[in-house]
Amino acid sequence: MENIEFLIGKRVTGARTAKGLTQEQLAEKCSISVSSLSRIETGHNMTSLKTLNIIANALDVSLDYLLYDLCDKSETRRLSPQAQEIAALLEDMDENDRQLALDIILAVSKRRKR
Repeated sequence: MENIEFLIGKRVTGARTAKGLTQEQLAEKCSISVSSLSRIETGHNMTSLKTLNIIANALDVSLDYLLYDLCDKSETRRLSPQAQEIAALLEDMDENDRQLALDIILAVSKRRKR
């Protein structure tokens, strides 16, 4: 397994680039230096959970999203941020609404397979 610092760095970099932000822009949003962010992204520096949470908030991702690669693949099934959001929304629904949501997802899935 790769080291934890490197895995966290890959997640931060991926989320940052997905948002279209440069290191300079993200560092400014987080009130940290560009060199600190660079060290985090390259896995050369383990940051505090507090700073990692600030980074996650600036990237509009959950802290869990940045950390989920740390689990052994055989022990957990990985969910994308969108799947995590869907799962969280489903928790607040009653059984009928959950079934409706499932029916919609199944219909979309079948349509994509055509």
